[in-house]
Amino acid sequence: MCDFDMPISRAGTSAEKYTALGRLFGREDILPFWVADMEFAAAPAIRQALAVRVNHPIYGYTSIPESLVEAIVTWNRRRYGLVTADASVTLVPGVMAGVSAAIDALSEPGDAIVVQPPLYPPLMHTVLSNDRQLIANRLICRDGGYCMNFDELEHLLQLHHPRIVLLCSPHNPVGRVWQRDELVRVVELARRYEAYLISDEIHADIIFPPYTHIPMLSVDEAMNSRIIVLNSASKSFNVAGLNTAYAVIPDSQLRASFRRQLRRRNLHGVNLLGMTALETAYRDGEEWLERLLHYLHANRQFMTGILNSKLPGLQHFIPEGTYLYWINFNSLGLTARQIKEKLIDGARVGLNDGVTFSKAAEGFWRFNFAVPRSMLEQGLERIVRAF
Repeated sequence: MCDFDMPISRAGTSAEKYTALGRLFGREDILPFWVADMEFAAAPAIRQALAVRVNHPIYGYTSIPESLVEAIVTWNRRRYGLVTADASVTLVPGVMAGVSAAIDALSEPGDAIVVQPPLYPPLMHTVLSNDRQLIANRLICRDGGYCMNFDELEHLLQLHHPRIVLLCSPHNPVGRVWQRDELVRVVELARRYEAYLISDEIHADIIFPPYTHIPMLSVDEAMNSRIIVLNSASKSFNVAGLNTAYAVIPDSQLRASFRRQLRRRNLHGVNLLGMTALETAYRDGEEWLERLLHYLHANRQFMTGILNSKLPGLQHFIPEGTYLYWINFNSLGLTARQIKEKLIDGARVGLNDGVTFSKAAEGFWRFNFAVPRSMLEQGLERIVRAF
């Protein structure tokens, strides 16, 4: 099994987390906690399966094996109780490619799409790059956590008549795992105002007790004709570089429209090795994933303890899911410029700047704690000294 404590050099691998340090932070001696991939080796079963496939000397065009689709359906049924037909599954070269195709399948240029910032930036960029109106239903920060603003959501649905409500579930960056009653309200509002739902569930496997991921397609079966869900093994099994994901679309007409958009964009093919990794992860990777979740939970608890004891004035949001910690450095009484200087030049750590998730999140930063404990300790020590 994997030793999550073991540091692994990524030198010479073109890892974006390291190659972009100078461009983003102005210096190379930065300890990176920004890109949402993990500093852990992939599961041994995945590495072995990839090695076997690579050892076959031909890497030609490949059809999607039925066994892969079966593995996807079985995984979602076993872990989340989601019962879906094999025909509902469509492979795509990445979740964001799927979001883009779904937007084209469900709406026209100029249509409004509701998002819930602070939000993973590519989701918002994808809306805008497809010439749609971006309508912000901002999350509310209340009682030390975030929740949806349902009154505003209904107002926006009445005012703008959006074709789509785009959800991130679990939410990146605030780490919320939406509960069933919250998702029920979203579905009810979408039904009332005839909006479609696109649900990005890429972090579904990274959930901490006592929380549970609720698939959007399990909320109200009567609404599943208006829902597209996108998922991948890329976050939970650290194989994002293999560019393979999938959509689950129960409605046949909606699925046909989605697949037409994939063909129109030439996105109907997926990575050969990505398919191998995805099937192996879902068939043989569950024990490894449970060990990973145990380690990430311990990292989360360790980080929470350090922040509470060493920086008690710092507002931070303990994630219910994802391996991403959302931190409000404004609570220390510093300007946004001072915060940035202390993080980059004082602590020499690289986090994701909150303004990329929402203009209103200046002074907030996102911290990826999916790293060996020694690296986490070093990064937190640097932050504590700097602040």
